[in-house]
Amino acid sequence: MTLHAIDDIDDAIDATKAFLFPFDLRTWLRLAFVVFFIGGGGGGLNVLRSANSFSNADGGSVPTGPGTGTGGEFALTGPLEHLLGSLPTPLSQVSGGSGGPGLPPGVTEGLLAGAGLALIAALVVILLLALLFGIVSNFMEFVLIQSLVDREVHVRQYFTDNLGNGLRLLGFRLALSIVTALLGLAAFLGFFVVVSGGQLANLGPEALIASSGLLIVGALLFALVLGTITGFTTVFVVPLMIQGDHGVLEGWRRLLGSISDQPKQYLAYLFFSVILGIGVGIVGAVLGGVAAVVLLIPFGILAAAVWFGLGQSLVAGVLASVFLALFALALLVVANLIKVPLLTFLRYYAMLVLGDIDPDMDPIPTVRDDIRT
Repeated sequence: MTLHAIDDIDDAIDATKAFLFPFDLRTWLRLAFVVFFIGGGGGGLNVLRSANSFSNADGGSVPTGPGTGTGGEFALTGPLEHLLGSLPTPLSQVSGGSGGPGLPPGVTEGLLAGAGLALIAALVVILLLALLFGIVSNFMEFVLIQSLVDREVHVRQYFTDNLGNGLRLLGFRLALSIVTALLGLAAFLGFFVVVSGGQLANLGPEALIASSGLLIVGALLFALVLGTITGFTTVFVVPLMIQGDHGVLEGWRRLLGSISDQPKQYLAYLFFSVILGIGVGIVGAVLGGVAAVVLLIPFGILAAAVWFGLGQSLVAGVLASVFLALFALALLVVANLIKVPLLTFLRYYAMLVLGDIDPDMDPIPTVRDDIRT
């Protein structure tokens, strides 16, 4: 029996090259904008990335939490007073420096506490932006698929045309998240009852070690099922929604009927999509690392030249920060440009497999005909 998951790899490469080449910068930039919201493929509201921990030049950690002062001030006195001390008078007087008489007692602490509150406000804004980012990603899934189907990129038009679809996908993913949380809680309670007999005192290291195998197997199965549902929704149901103009559940109904008829084909796709996803991730990481090094050289030289050339002053720090911000922005753009052909390949691959398994559900018949003639 022919496995479409194997045969369609070359066709997905051909479809990707036919769509993206000859190179058109505007098309790539538009797709990079769309890919920026989608990320690696899953999307949803899980957009919060792992945060890195940075240290000061002297090896101390950057303060990020409440201090132990009498008013619960934020422990920002080290870096903030160093910054204020570098300012010309009378600003340096805020920190009680030697540039002039200090302000009345409590004023400095109040300013530092205000800076801490400003940091909290900034974090809240970041969280709200992350939430908005996650919501928009649901609509961008349809923008990307519509672009691959039409082989044209019209972000605003496709976004507007798929407002209903995006809301349906958002609702489905929210419901799936709630169900997942409830099932996870139920599994935890069940595990607790089985291992400890419902008694917290029985939940010791020996009991946890004895049941670790069951816990690991259960977690892996849970992750596999959840990953399959979310992945198939993204790569199969979203194209079916565009093709048939119906909701997520109807798309899943059609897909489940096809899965029941051709389970081996979908299992083969599931296996090879994981392998291809790992390969694409490695390629993206390598290219992203190379891009980071290439971009860091000029921006790093400029930032260092400004910093040391202007005597490490406040102005030098601001200008160096501008160059580093430009580096981060350039790296973000390049990273998403790198993702464009990789994600395009994966999406074309899934739609080609879907159409070969069930021609009635083929979302890209024109693309298929063009690359196979």
